[in-house]
Amino acid sequence: MFVAKHRDDLIRLLLGLAIAAVTPGLAVAGDSDQANVESSERVVAGGPNDYMTVRHLRLRGSQRDIGRKLAQIAETRHGVTPQRPEPSRARGRLEFYRDAYPMHYQRALGVADHFAASVEGGQDLTLLPYNLPASINCSVVYYPPSHCASGHATLSRNYDWSTGTWADMLGSSAHKDGRRTTEDPYVIEVYPVTGYPALYICAYELLGGCFDGVNSEGLSVALLANNMDAAPRPSNAWQAGLSEVEIARYLLDTCANVGEARQALESIEFYYALVPCHYIIGDRAGNSFVWEYSADCRRRYVVDGKGGPQWVTNHPINRRAYPTAESIPESLTASTFVRFRRLHDQIHRAPIKRSLEDIKQANACVRAVGQGRAAVRTLWHAVYDCYESSLEVDFYLGEDDGNGNEKRSGYVHFRLAP
Repeated sequence: MFVAKHRDDLIRLLLGLAIAAVTPGLAVAGDSDQANVESSERVVAGGPNDYMTVRHLRLRGSQRDIGRKLAQIAETRHGVTPQRPEPSRARGRLEFYRDAYPMHYQRALGVADHFAASVEGGQDLTLLPYNLPASINCSVVYYPPSHCASGHATLSRNYDWSTGTWADMLGSSAHKDGRRTTEDPYVIEVYPVTGYPALYICAYELLGGCFDGVNSEGLSVALLANNMDAAPRPSNAWQAGLSEVEIARYLLDTCANVGEARQALESIEFYYALVPCHYIIGDRAGNSFVWEYSADCRRRYVVDGKGGPQWVTNHPINRRAYPTAESIPESLTASTFVRFRRLHDQIHRAPIKRSLEDIKQANACVRAVGQGRAAVRTLWHAVYDCYESSLEVDFYLGEDDGNGNEKRSGYVHFRLAP
């Protein structure tokens, strides 16, 4: 969890963080700014009387059209307006996107269209932050097709986070309106003219943020906080490069399989603004890996899944750390190690060909529990089918005061159009 000594840094970050991204020179030919975006939106879980309201947003059009529509939603619903950072940084970020990640640059042009702003005018139009997390505690398992009764590769993910407000965690100066930190998550489907269609969940940054998802080619990805053994060194500010909350979206935009994702991550420029993370990536064919980096971002590590189930919680699993449950000393009793061992035991007890219920049960055994006003809960459990490019997800909606049990949405199903 976020510690008090970083409180001022987080508050500054929430006021002005810009999230950047990069990908190797993809063309944007045909990404016209003339067509109107096709969009639809509906509430699929929760509501005003629940902990969260979950909206399903479906967008089809050019990347510029999509950026324009997301800017409209960010302003009208969440009160987002463009920040005005230090001019040289703003120019550097814009040039970086234009040259290295043209899809995101096109989305930024759409943001400029909505706010009637010049893209060269000094405002940062490359992000739409409406809330940002201080930490992410999660458990994710990837199952190759040979280990699933369906014959479909599957990614099963718990997103664990506080149910409180920023004021609960950081003091009233952080967020005076009392809104809960994950009050407005989105399940988003995008069908861009350039880039792969994708189905993903975001909760804090609309333009390029993604916590977990799958694309039309069956590539799935999820991020988790990585509680490194060395002291973290966040930038506490935006900068050029790929930030922790945009790596997943970048991979869904640009990569069709694990091989392409691994190649992209080996050379990409990246940083973390606040939270060091690691990522589990799997594809339709049964390949997977976990990608990690050192606290100073100078070293990158890849842990191959070797064709079997692969899981990760919130500690590094590269060879310099704890790659297996057996390598974790019994003296280490932090939640991340306990959950890692539980997943190991649950996965090895299950049948070789796991049913969907077996997959759900494995993540259920590591669901977050806690006490108090801002207790940590599993805010969603998402199951991605890499073959169908589909999602089943169950959301936390609050507490049942009558008997102390959680109120949940039940699993809601989504699937990318062919």
